[in-house]
Amino acid sequence: MTTSPDRGIHLLPSALLPSRRREGGFSMSELVILISIIGVLSSIIVVSYQQFIGGAKDALAAARQESLNQALYSFAQQNYEMLFNPMDGSAADEMVVLRTLEFRDSDIDRAKVGSPYVDPRYNPVSSSSSASYRLRWTGKLYELLKPGQTGTGLLMNFEGTDFTTAFVFPPNFKMAGR
Repeated sequence: MTTSPDRGIHLLPSALLPSRRREGGFSMSELVILISIIGVLSSIIVVSYQQFIGGAKDALAAARQESLNQALYSFAQQNYEMLFNPMDGSAADEMVVLRTLEFRDSDIDRAKVGSPYVDPRYNPVSSSSSASYRLRWTGKLYELLKPGQTGTGLLMNFEGTDFTTAFVFPPNFKMAGR
């Protein structure tokens, strides 16, 4: 033992002091708090992400609808107004109108100016699932059916798998409309 000259306090060398060695890591209470904080943050992030994805799907579906309706307008400017009665319960009318917009006559003298108005590689399938986005033909243009709405139409595929090889038109293909 040593004595401090200033105060008369007895000091022990540090090697003789009892040590409380602490192992590295977290205590159980620190882990519980950390996991609960991560859980709260992840739930906030998941909700925000779902809203972000929902908004993005709305925007993409509206853009596809606008693209098809713009193609209809261009078709009408060069040819005739597309009047084609809608058929409830099937997407056959949507597909006929779409194929008309995708058609370009191989004979250059008979090909319509500006055709094809829609990319011929666009090959959607029909759907009546109220859980998905669909495009329905109204008789004059396409309308967007959002999830929760009933009706049959062209299924909106957000992965891009509805763009495949170009549709091959039969030699006797007739365009829709009047």
